[in-house]
Amino acid sequence: LDGVGDKSTDLLCAGTTASPTRAPVISTPSSTSKLGELALAGAVSASWVKSHPQSYYLLDCTEGTEGDTVGATLEGQATVPCIPLGRLLRHLCREELSLEGYNSSQTLVTMCKTGVRARIGAEELVKAGYKAAYVTRGLLEWNAPAATKAGLVVSISGMEKDQIGVALSACAASQKTTQTVLVVMASAVQLFRKTDGVLVDGKWKEGVNKEEYLEGCWAGEPFQQTVELWNTFRENGGVTLLCTSCVKNKGCESSMRDGTTFMNLPDLLRMIQESKFLSMA
Repeated sequence: LDGVGDKSTDLLCAGTTASPTRAPVISTPSSTSKLGELALAGAVSASWVKSHPQSYYLLDCTEGTEGDTVGATLEGQATVPCIPLGRLLRHLCREELSLEGYNSSQTLVTMCKTGVRARIGAEELVKAGYKAAYVTRGLLEWNAPAATKAGLVVSISGMEKDQIGVALSACAASQKTTQTVLVVMASAVQLFRKTDGVLVDGKWKEGVNKEEYLEGCWAGEPFQQTVELWNTFRENGGVTLLCTSCVKNKGCESSMRDGTTFMNLPDLLRMIQESKFLSMA
């Protein structure tokens, strides 16, 4: 896997995985704004912003003609100001932008329904001296993780412990620099079931195959515990998508753990077309 070599060896071994200090790259910032001036606003994924709320301040850039506001909320931010793009530009021209609860150490994140207006707003904020970014696919991505624009997609479908360990190590490593999506298909969806009632006080219920759960599917040293790798990936903004048909086939729709989202075949096909793809069959 390009970019995951010796620098990521620590992710295969037991211990604590360090968290990234900046958002994973989704796309290269544009060199010019629509007005032809230098702009360096980059894209950021909704999952990364949600997992690092203290670092961001969310701005709603929808216009009145779009109907309701995006309606998004961010942990720790009392309100999400709705400032239509035209009004935002006027405020910036007059240097009178005032945002309740915002501090200069935070990055302003603009969002609209689709990401188009948000990108323009972020570029103009950067030109005005603010740290700013925009959510790539706007409200669609905010509400539906399956719409995330990924830099890398890692796919797993089997239950082989060593392959699961390698795949999740790759996810945890790549999420430090690239927005990564873990796609789970076929029998592998069973790994992401909750352990409620089957793992109590560290002991497995009699008759339960622990290797069919993240907590028990571990290949051994030098890999980190599988569930620890996944938690690291998820806490740093990684997205985990489960094949809807596969989950229904296994009859476990109601038992999937928090931090996972269902997806459909068109979602996977789109991600394959626009991202680097790593399959761990």
